[in-house]
Amino acid sequence: MKNYVVVLLFFLSLPVLVQGQKGNKESGQKRWKLELLYTQDILNTSYGKNYGYIFKGKLMCLDSKHFTLSYGVAHQNSYIAETDNLFTDYVEGYTRDIGLYSIFDVTYYPFNKKKFYLSLEPFIGATHLKSKGTLRIPQYSVYEKYKNEYVYFNYGFSQSLGYNINNFSVSAFAWVSLKGFLDKGRNRPADFDSRFFLGLGLGYTL
Repeated sequence: MKNYVVVLLFFLSLPVLVQGQKGNKESGQKRWKLELLYTQDILNTSYGKNYGYIFKGKLMCLDSKHFTLSYGVAHQNSYIAETDNLFTDYVEGYTRDIGLYSIFDVTYYPFNKKKFYLSLEPFIGATHLKSKGTLRIPQYSVYEKYKNEYVYFNYGFSQSLGYNINNFSVSAFAWVSLKGFLDKGRNRPADFDSRFFLGLGLGYTL
């Protein structure tokens, strides 16, 4: 796990290093994009209500007529209410996973005016999964509190379909975590490390 942390810190430091080298660029050029995305996991619904958000900060490193390249960081936070778990009526609690990732974004603009766009965004980083709650089965006099934590190396990609309105953008996206799919034997879509999010987002370029 220490190796993963070192690699992640290296990727997180890249925007600072590169921005220092590009300090002589025009001050009026729009280079940063901030995005806030609402997420819904459509595969893990049997565990309970499943929703969250992803926040991204990206720095543009290449801007051409039909393509832009950007890189940055993403913070992902998802919440599942285990009280609504369909597998048992005796659980009261929640599961939360929090991720921090390095991202690289390739955006394609099919038209001359950079309004409508498609993007592909690979990510790599770490996820902290935490479950906490209480198991109650009165007929068997069972009352037990539980708390589980799991940190794992995570990677995948997201795809977005969006539209720019001046400095703002709106988008629909899909976010896929591949760790569970590609790990040995862990190919069940409902595993927590095989996440598939759908959602909507807002962005602002500055």
